[in-house]
Amino acid sequence: MPQTPATDAASPEIPQDAPLEASAAQPGAAPASPPGPIGRSVGLVLALVVLGVVLRSFTDWAWPDLMAKGGTLLAVALLSLSATWGRRTFVLIGLALAAYIFAVAEDPGAIIGPALSQASFITAFFCALATLRHTAEISGPITRAAIYLAQQPPGRRYTALVLGAQVFALVLNYGSISLLGTMARGSAAREKDPLIRQVRTRRMLLAVHRGFAASLVWSPLSFAMVISTTVVAGASWASVLPLALVSAGLQTGVGWLLDRLVKTRVPASRIPPYVKTGSATALLPVLLLLVLVATPVFIIHSAFGTSAALSVLAVVPVIAALWLMAEAGPGKRLPQIRYHGGDFLFRELPGYGGEIILLAMAGFLGSGAGAMLAPALAESGLHMELLPPWLLLLIPIWLIPIGGQFGMNPILFVSLFGPLLPDPAAIGIAPAAMVLALTGGWAIAAVTSPFTASVMLIARLGDVTPADVSFRWNGVFALSVGALMSALVLIIA
Repeated sequence: MPQTPATDAASPEIPQDAPLEASAAQPGAAPASPPGPIGRSVGLVLALVVLGVVLRSFTDWAWPDLMAKGGTLLAVALLSLSATWGRRTFVLIGLALAAYIFAVAEDPGAIIGPALSQASFITAFFCALATLRHTAEISGPITRAAIYLAQQPPGRRYTALVLGAQVFALVLNYGSISLLGTMARGSAAREKDPLIRQVRTRRMLLAVHRGFAASLVWSPLSFAMVISTTVVAGASWASVLPLALVSAGLQTGVGWLLDRLVKTRVPASRIPPYVKTGSATALLPVLLLLVLVATPVFIIHSAFGTSAALSVLAVVPVIAALWLMAEAGPGKRLPQIRYHGGDFLFRELPGYGGEIILLAMAGFLGSGAGAMLAPALAESGLHMELLPPWLLLLIPIWLIPIGGQFGMNPILFVSLFGPLLPDPAAIGIAPAAMVLALTGGWAIAAVTSPFTASVMLIARLGDVTPADVSFRWNGVFALSVGALMSALVLIIA
């Protein structure tokens, strides 16, 4: 099934196109074009979807669930009016699946309901993260932090960018590649020596790309972690985090080692002297923003027992609004919120129409088709619990990237594969091991699938083809990470 840029998805991963340059829009600036009636309607409907998902998660009311599911259906329908036929194909497949479920299932509602819940949650989560991305991309301090990382000396530039990309991915998702990648390319472009310029550009873009991929396995804001912990029984972000950080550390270490071993050697006489610019204090705004997000998420997660993903969904839009107000200063806070709130809701959010359709339909198709496949496989005599546990763990690590070569969206794969999995505890597998297998395969796909947004963005910034980024730049890295991830999940299982 074709996959085009969207989330982590991604990823998330997720199909999500992010702007290549940070916006400098300010309150009172003239909009590029007034939003049309469909854009305004879509923005309002998506806001209601977010509200519905949050309310149904923290209350026992019935109407928020109807609002979330109905709003998702309406948003997809409205966005389909102007979508490409590639996106409409997903909608048509979803309609065909729904018709099939109603025709053959004994209780269609028991399948359609959870599938719509998954679609509405993914839609709401994407919209909530987009508020933080919008705020960060127009923030001067965040941009200066990115510039500081891109201008580190050669000896620690890769390390700074690969770690910085993981932090930036928390607030920007795919936007971290756009922002850091653009700054890296601009910094390298100032080199007069073409060889040094080429080597520096590639090394910096690889650091950003691999750092983003590593964030998928541990970040509570990544679609990889959110969806994987949802489909694996007994898993939660908090229980997986320690081992997820080990997984991210392995990816980071492999990338650092390959950077040292296979980089092009440049004669010392051709390397220009390093001129220090800026100080580490430029990173403080990014760390402050992370603290502002993490603290209430932890409090809500602990107080209400909700998942980290639902806590993020409730907190992030509020933090984004407060950050905008703080940057505006006294007397300008309400105009700042009015301008950027309207710009985001009615112009930017509908502009992600292709991504929203893809994400919503991937969640619906994966959940619905997975629920239909599970009993069909059981009737055929193929029981997943009969497979060796080690094979169940290795399947996603290798099949998710392989599927990515043919355009298979990781969200769709994980949503489809998840319902087929037996309870890990019933077959003697630690839930954390299965989550790491899913997120590990997702992360490898993020650097090797020519159809993902992350690969396409890096290819565009590096003036190469997506195939170059996937295979020539990341082939050895992907195989090495796959082997280490396979060993890790088998050890902790």
